[in-house]
Amino acid sequence: MSTSIDYTAREYGGVDVPERLKEIRAAHDRLRAAAAELTEEGAREAIHLPGWTRGHVLIHLADLSRAFARQARYAVEGRTVEVYDGGRPTRDRRIEELHGEPVEWLREQLSEGLTALEEAWDALGPDGWELPCAYRDSPLFATQLAWWRETELHTVDLTVGYGAEEWSAALSSHVVSFLAVRLPEGVVLKADDTGEEWSAAAAGSGPVVVRGSLRSLAAWISGRPHPASPVVDGDPSAALPELNAWP
Repeated sequence: MSTSIDYTAREYGGVDVPERLKEIRAAHDRLRAAAAELTEEGAREAIHLPGWTRGHVLIHLADLSRAFARQARYAVEGRTVEVYDGGRPTRDRRIEELHGEPVEWLREQLSEGLTALEEAWDALGPDGWELPCAYRDSPLFATQLAWWRETELHTVDLTVGYGAEEWSAALSSHVVSFLAVRLPEGVVLKADDTGEEWSAAAAGSGPVVVRGSLRSLAAWISGRPHPASPVVDGDPSAALPELNAWP
């Protein structure tokens, strides 16, 4: 593949496109299986995301998978189109209007969206990930990374027995790299199990070092639960720093 993108860069998880797509396909299988088990009552249960139920997650993923499929189809034609017609307000409105629909309908919407995305990505040529798209005004590769994050984080949100401790090292490293902008100035993250480090420390000041396993750091910085929370080095009883807004 002729490319100007280093697909295996550390900030992208250090794996190549086929490995990343393999993880995404596995995430699709988990989502389909999880949705198949949901009851009407279960779809209405609140999750740890403020104001959201499992139904919110299902329609969000259904809509986003279709939106990213459309990004790919238009990119192949040399055109760009909004991620959502009407932008973020349309995205938010649909989630609020449709999350209460029958679980069977939500399940079908998710399955159709996942299939549309798989088909659109399968149709890409060897250099397709470099094609421009409207998502963050970036190459189409940005949608691959975003969808990798979205499927894995939101499967945890569904609370169906799959937790952040099961994320791959590649996904976890990418999540921390992508969200490192959330670190307040003066904070350094250190993954005890991999030796990786991310820093927002200012020159000339003593940093606040937050330590933990790579997966626990990824869970914390993304606002997801993990059995073992990171700790402030030197004072495990200290409160963890307050994170900045999501990018």
